[in-house]
Amino acid sequence: MSPDIAHEAGETARTVVAALKTTPAILALVIFNLVFMGIVVYVQKSNADRWQALMTLTLKQCEGK
Repeated sequence: MSPDIAHEAGETARTVVAALKTTPAILALVIFNLVFMGIVVYVQKSNADRWQALMTLTLKQCEGK
């Protein structure tokens, strides 16, 4: 990454943080959305693992007969 791009990215991040400091409700919504998306991803991953285990068990039982 060139220094110009890093400088611009840093400047943009500082500007966004400064803007969010003036509107705490929007900052709270952004944080809530990030946490919510993380929880949804975790729940979906756990659900996928559970279904995969169930299907594996079902297929093993079908092959045994």
